[in-house]
Amino acid sequence: MSHTDGVARLTLNRPGRGNSLTPGLLDALSQALQDAAGTARAVVLSGTGSCFSSGGDVAAIREHNTSAEDLQTYSDALVGGLNRVLLQLRALPCPVIAAVNGPVTGGSLGLVLAADLSLMVRTAFIQPYYAQMGFAPDGGWTALLPDRIGRARTARWLALDQRVSADEALEMGLIDQLAEPADFDQALTDMLARLEAHDASVIATSRQLLDAQAGPGGLAGRLDAERQAFLIQVARPQTRVRMDRFLGGSSKPAEVEAHA
Repeated sequence: MSHTDGVARLTLNRPGRGNSLTPGLLDALSQALQDAAGTARAVVLSGTGSCFSSGGDVAAIREHNTSAEDLQTYSDALVGGLNRVLLQLRALPCPVIAAVNGPVTGGSLGLVLAADLSLMVRTAFIQPYYAQMGFAPDGGWTALLPDRIGRARTARWLALDQRVSADEALEMGLIDQLAEPADFDQALTDMLARLEAHDASVIATSRQLLDAQAGPGGLAGRLDAERQAFLIQVARPQTRVRMDRFLGGSSKPAEVEAHA
C-alpha cells in the first residue's frame, strides 16, 4: 500500500499468478483497508502487471483437496476472506475506485462491484469461469451483480460463461469509464481530481443506504449464502475433475506472495 496526497493505492501483487486470490493475500488486503479507513480521502484498488485479478487461485484450492476437511477449511478461508474484504470496501468512509488494469475473472469481480467507481483499460475483459470449474459463484456475482445488470442477464452470463469485453461492460453499466492503455494513468488521475471537491461522507452514506435495501440479512447475508454454496460445490468429485482439467492434469505449487 502506498499513500500519495491522501490517496491509498492498494495493489494486488501476484503477477506471476495473475494476481489470483488466496487467504493470505486477502488477509493483507483486509489489513490495508483497515489502515486506510481512518486516513485516506480515497482508495484506489488495482493489480500489478497485465491482469487485475484471475479470481481464486485454482492450483492452491486443488492442493488443499488432500482431505475433505482441509479443502473445506481452505475454501472457507478463501471465500470468507473475500467476503470480509468486500464488506470493508462497502463500509469505507471515503470513495473507492477500482482501477481495472487488465482481465477480471471469477470472484475478483467483487472487488470491482464493491467500488464506487470503476475505470477499466479497454483491452481488458470479464469472465466468470464458474460453469467451467464447477465452483458456485462467489465475490458478489449473485449478491451484487444483479443489482447492476438484472437477474436474468446475470443468470445468462453465468450459464454461458461468456467473456465480456471492456466495451460491453461499459454498455452494461458494469464499468463507469474506459481508457486506452497509454491513457489509463491520466484517466485515473482525472477521476480522482473530480472526486476531490466532493463531500466523501455523501458518497459513503449513499452507499450505505443502497446496501440497506438488500433485504433480510443485508449484503452480508447474500455474501454468506455464496460462501455456503461454494463449500458444497467445491467438495464434489466433479469439481475436482474440472480443476485437474483446467490445470492440465497437475497442480503446481503456489508462488511466494508479495503484497503492496
